[in-house]
Amino acid sequence: MKIKGFRFPERKPTTVSDISELQALVSNQTSMASREAVLTSNALLSSGSIIAPAVVVATSFQTALALCIVFSLVTFVTVLICSFVPRKLVYTVRIIIYTFVASLVYVPVAILMENIMPTLFSALGIYAPLLITNSFITMKTESKFYRLKRGYMAELCGFYIIGYDLALLFFGFMRELLTNGGLFGVQFLPLSIPSVGTVYGGFILLALTAATFRWLISFPARKRQN
Repeated sequence: MKIKGFRFPERKPTTVSDISELQALVSNQTSMASREAVLTSNALLSSGSIIAPAVVVATSFQTALALCIVFSLVTFVTVLICSFVPRKLVYTVRIIIYTFVASLVYVPVAILMENIMPTLFSALGIYAPLLITNSFITMKTESKFYRLKRGYMAELCGFYIIGYDLALLFFGFMRELLTNGGLFGVQFLPLSIPSVGTVYGGFILLALTAATFRWLISFPARKRQN
């Protein structure tokens, strides 16, 4: 339709260059999200959240792996389901709903773990069901995840979970290595430190690991300043 004395702006056709720029923007956004979640805001080594299960339960690589599976499944599924909870509800009510949904999600996860690794799952004790109230579900959802579009939120949540899992597996690996002088029941180091397997030793090892991690992460920035 034409109107006398007025010209509508012509629509530019989408070119390969425009698509490439959009793909580069999405790729850059994903890269920044993964770096933030895994490195600069790592839940275990940077922000120091969800440390109780790591210190008390993750005394070996195997128990750390079992804890990672329970944490990942319960957290990711709960966050996705609860993203449909109306924001108009009172904050307290929303948190109650999040915890209730997490408890429902935990049931099939517990059944799954009892079938695939019953011994390791029983070793988690009370700290497995306590994951339904972890800070990713009760706090991170409101402060970050649910402020984003659902697709990007799911991606970012996945990166945060992966970051925590990697840190927890490394912590369990180092703890078993130092405690037993080896891995998977095979001792190959001449020195072992059994106290690292205690809660007190776990806190010390986690503090040293987190301090080293933060120093390595901030090293490039310090190098640029100098």
